[in-house]
Amino acid sequence: MAKPGSDGGSSVMVMFHFENDLSFLFPYINAVAKGAELHETPDLIRFMFDDVHCVVYPERCIASPLKDREHAKEFTGRVINFLNEILERKDEIVPKFKVFKKIPVTDILKLLPITNCGECGYASCMTFAAMLSKQQAQPSKCPYVGLPINEQVTYPVHGNDGKVVSSVTLDVDTSNKEEISQTENLKSFENETLKEANASLPFSLTKRELEVLTLMAKGQTNREISERLYISPHTVKSHVIHIFNKLGVNHRTQAVVWAVRHELI
Repeated sequence: MAKPGSDGGSSVMVMFHFENDLSFLFPYINAVAKGAELHETPDLIRFMFDDVHCVVYPERCIASPLKDREHAKEFTGRVINFLNEILERKDEIVPKFKVFKKIPVTDILKLLPITNCGECGYASCMTFAAMLSKQQAQPSKCPYVGLPINEQVTYPVHGNDGKVVSSVTLDVDTSNKEEISQTENLKSFENETLKEANASLPFSLTKRELEVLTLMAKGQTNREISERLYISPHTVKSHVIHIFNKLGVNHRTQAVVWAVRHELI
């Protein structure tokens, strides 16, 4: 492949097929892969692996750009190993079923003041809108965005084989501003310190797991954490188990000590 108008530089694209349908693994890839985007129509998941764009369909994977045939062959082996590792550790990973839905930047700009004040952390409102469109930023970072008039949470419904067969969507009451902002007081987990800490782990801690870990450090029980984050105690327990597994510890105190050593708390 070569870009139109380029000076002759080209790259290679590779496609390889799987022996089995891999769609059941998509939520787990979505939870751990860099820049993952889960799509429903068509059924696929995109992610970055060593600065290469990967698009995984149920029966095949397409990846680019690659330097040459040798690079393509070597890269294919590493991607397959990466997917096999996720499969082997599937029971330790909290699946992420959130589907990527891109909203036009022009629609998002209607929410923003277009002053380029920079309070959101981005150079311009256009840049912030683009990040929101990619689901890589939160609207609450802009102090001029009002409260949402409606929010929904969607829960997956699993069949006997463990696959998602349907979903249930519930409305969330957003009328209480104080309740909505409770989790905003938690420490921001988008800094270099976090990246360095997660780099030491086989599988990175998710934002929700870091929120749970922070509240654990404050001595809160599973019930108290569930009330703070508006999730069930069972879900909190699952997050705690996943935190222990990822950190290689078996006690809350050990998990908190790890967080303190990495300056996350």
